[in-house]
Amino acid sequence: MAPKSMAMLAGEAALVTGAGNGIGRAMCHELAAEGAKLFLVDLDASRLAASLSALSDAGAEADGAVIDLSVAGSGVMAVEHAVSRFGAIQMLVHAASPPRSELDRWDVVSDETWDAMYRVNVSEGFHMARHLAKDLITRSMPGRMLFVTSLHAATPRNLLHYSTSKSAMLMLVKELARSLARHGIRVNALTPGAIAAGGFKPNPSLQAKIPMQRLGESADVAAMGITLLIDRFSRYVTGSEILVDGGLGLYNWFDPHDN
Repeated sequence: MAPKSMAMLAGEAALVTGAGNGIGRAMCHELAAEGAKLFLVDLDASRLAASLSALSDAGAEADGAVIDLSVAGSGVMAVEHAVSRFGAIQMLVHAASPPRSELDRWDVVSDETWDAMYRVNVSEGFHMARHLAKDLITRSMPGRMLFVTSLHAATPRNLLHYSTSKSAMLMLVKELARSLARHGIRVNALTPGAIAAGGFKPNPSLQAKIPMQRLGESADVAAMGITLLIDRFSRYVTGSEILVDGGLGLYNWFDPHDN
């Protein structure tokens, strides 16, 4: 962690969803390294405990709660827990997303799977952002929000529930950015490529199709994410989608399927 005199987020607090593994966990460590206090949210109690333990060992001030964001009202609950613990929450990182199965194609995906994907990615993401924004506006404080989207917000994935929810999330970012900019709240999207994290295990053959010739890591995404949360680097950036994909988005790499 950076010395307090050099930390760029000292005295500020962040709410991070999906904080138990992958990009969410990597974002927590980047935020902690810059002196931020952290409130972690994850569905899995053991993963959450491991993340909190690692942050504590690194000297960070962190707390968290096990919350299922596929449940209505859970987003507001997450914000209220974080505000109760740390007071003002200046940053939101929404990295949570339900696991996805390659078997959940258009013709078989269940209503429950579809609804859970939208609830976590879009509905509760919106409710978290709105509840947090209202709190910041009441306090006359600026803030920053970061939503982890996907290349498949614009490129079909053969998984309709996932791709369409990420597309909706991207528009949510733009709408929030436009509405909240006047209040000093910046909202941006972080779009990973083939990142071996969060349960996604990309086929090694995909590496040959990436211009930078390697698969991505959670740390690659988090390194860009932290720049979008630090005003020194991004104070005039809002409503933007930043790709962190090694150039993979230059290709449509999925073959069509005959179902």
